[in-house]
Amino acid sequence: MSNCIRCGKAILDDMLFCPYCGQAVLAEDAEHFEPVKGEVVTAIISPSCVTGHDGLFAIAMTERHLIFAAIDDTPGDKFKGELLQKGIFMPGSNQSANVSRFYEMTPEQVLAATPGNFQLDNDEVNAVKLSYDSDAVRYVATVRSGDEHIVFTMPYDKYYRDLLFRTFEGRMSW
Repeated sequence: MSNCIRCGKAILDDMLFCPYCGQAVLAEDAEHFEPVKGEVVTAIISPSCVTGHDGLFAIAMTERHLIFAAIDDTPGDKFKGELLQKGIFMPGSNQSANVSRFYEMTPEQVLAATPGNFQLDNDEVNAVKLSYDSDAVRYVATVRSGDEHIVFTMPYDKYYRDLLFRTFEGRMSW
């Protein structure tokens, strides 16, 4: 683990940019950096279980899509655990997998990263019903898109809940 040269906060060794101030970790990264054009991953909900699909998923959110990306069920690395214990929030961080890598990928790359990944077009979603599973302490979301229903779980976290409410404003219910 190292510290950012601009703000001094702790960052992981494999990060290209500081998540706090945006400073490039290596000078050559700053010289070659070009902002992404087009659709980008803006948020990640993880870990998630999707009814009818095996394993865990991360839900990479864009302005136009929910992308369900399969992730490994492996313990988080030591340094991430240390940052989380210090109260440092890294979007997409969890103890299941390094899902923050999806922020550096295009939506097409996230979709193609693992066989079985799939997406929903946000404009085609008719309704989202969110409920609370008190036994497992998690949210359960049922997304209706045309004749299709997708049911997935997500951590009981206000940040994740609010992401869904903002994305599907006017189509959410409890």
